[in-house]
Amino acid sequence: MRWNELASVPVVWLAALAACGGAAAPGAREAAAPGASGAPSPRARADDPEGVDPIAALTPGRDGEQVTWLVPGRMQIELDGAVVDGPDGDRPFEVGVIQRAGNQVRVAVRLPQARFSVWTDRERLYATLLGDHRMAGDAMPAAPGAAEVAVSLRAGARVRRLAHRPGATRVRFVGAVQVEGWVPDKLLADSGPRRDSAMRYPSGRRTLHVMPGAVIRAEPRWSGPELAVVAEGYLVDTVREVDGAWSEVTYADSDVSVHGYLSRQAPPGRVYRPRDPDVPLPSSTPNTKVASGTCLYARARGEAIGYIVGDREVELEDRGSGWWTLTVDSPWGPLELVARGSADALVACAPAGSVPPPAGSAPPPPTTP
Repeated sequence: MRWNELASVPVVWLAALAACGGAAAPGAREAAAPGASGAPSPRARADDPEGVDPIAALTPGRDGEQVTWLVPGRMQIELDGAVVDGPDGDRPFEVGVIQRAGNQVRVAVRLPQARFSVWTDRERLYATLLGDHRMAGDAMPAAPGAAEVAVSLRAGARVRRLAHRPGATRVRFVGAVQVEGWVPDKLLADSGPRRDSAMRYPSGRRTLHVMPGAVIRAEPRWSGPELAVVAEGYLVDTVREVDGAWSEVTYADSDVSVHGYLSRQAPPGRVYRPRDPDVPLPSSTPNTKVASGTCLYARARGEAIGYIVGDREVELEDRGSGWWTLTVDSPWGPLELVARGSADALVACAPAGSVPPPAGSAPPPPTTP
């Protein structure tokens, strides 16, 4: 990413700063920082929703917080700004959607060392099911009194978007089993409440150990329609043995349920696994330590879009006039953002209590019983 030449800071501003004793001390919140909590962010374009506070939105664990997964790819620090190309892998990571503008979404990226927001294409987000949906199956019972042969995804399951047609999206779910199929658009949301990993529901039936790639079909024959493929799980429940090759099986957890036929003698199916980049991402070269809460800007005199979490060794380059290029390692590789102040006293803007205090800062006053 390349940054435009930074303009000179007005003399009046420098004089005012000097009168205040220089740049803000580590941990001090900048009252007038653009986009900082208490100062609404300007609307980026006419169809953009009302401005949000991107700094406040970065705090994890807020009541009612909605999260999803993002596949890293082309993104922008600012809407309509310079484009950063993503890696060639597709391993997702958790983000929160905080703003929308057409087909673009602004997401909160929360890394151990830093939090910041970026704009990216909505199609890179996983979708969350708003209700249970039967993906495939027929109405003919598998056995007298047994449940019908089918596979269903449950409300809250997160899926990868693969293709779209009017009114529906083809998705892939990967959990204990892998399922692909079409889901009505009205059942898909960009994000949902954070939830624990899916837990298998025991049925009390005898379990069958299988390997990833085992295919569960709608009929006990190799040409039967595929319902699901065993992916990350190794146990299914046996309803009955059909013959020496096939078993009627079920599997159910909080994300997916499937009832069909499985043969351990049949060739395995293809299991999708998230792919890391072919070439490992480069990393920055730290040359100094900055204080916890240090504010991150999109550009000089731009919007505050993030902050450092904990005292961190970072790569810091002086760009003059009190502005610095601060490089953060991210799922997109080294990402150049901007900091403000002096090398040992950069402006901070993390909300109170959202990050560890900087080393050497005064402890909070004791609370009164």
